[in-house]
Amino acid sequence: MDSNLIHSVIYIVFYLFIIIIPLMAHNVKVYDTCIGCTQCVRACPCDVLEMVPWDGCKAGQIASSPRTEDCIGCKRCETACPTDFLSVRVYLGAETTRSMGLAY
Repeated sequence: MDSNLIHSVIYIVFYLFIIIIPLMAHNVKVYDTCIGCTQCVRACPCDVLEMVPWDGCKAGQIASSPRTEDCIGCKRCETACPTDFLSVRVYLGAETTRSMGLAY
């Protein structure tokens, strides 16, 4: 096999796994407006969210996102959230940096 071809394949694999795939990662943010209703947890098909103890609301619990790497970006958690200001937001790939004001 031609060594130039091997180097090209290695470069393409490097490019895909180091540059493209991290841009596709999702970020799940739970805000302190969470009322602890568990609707987002029940709506998530990938078990990304879970409830953890928290004294900041009547329910004594808040949604947490310990498994964001499993998020498929369906935003069912956002749709299920009953609060006026969505307590759970899913930022898809490069949208994460745009929505946080980090993109140029």
